[in-house]
Amino acid sequence: MHARPQVKTYLIATKLRRWARIGADPSCYPNFSATTARRNYARLYARHESLARALGLTPLSAYPPL
Repeated sequence: MHARPQVKTYLIATKLRRWARIGADPSCYPNFSATTARRNYARLYARHESLARALGLTPLSAYPPL
């Protein structure tokens, strides 16, 4: 991704929140599978763990609450 550091952080944060939301509630986004969303979230979380924690996300954020 080619972007300024400030914009890059915002874009990554947006992607993390989006994939977590789709994975947690797949009925809101019927055009994406929950499995794909969770896989994308897990990869982004592993690569940008400190940013995800700063946003209040956990590895289980992409799963529906019990």
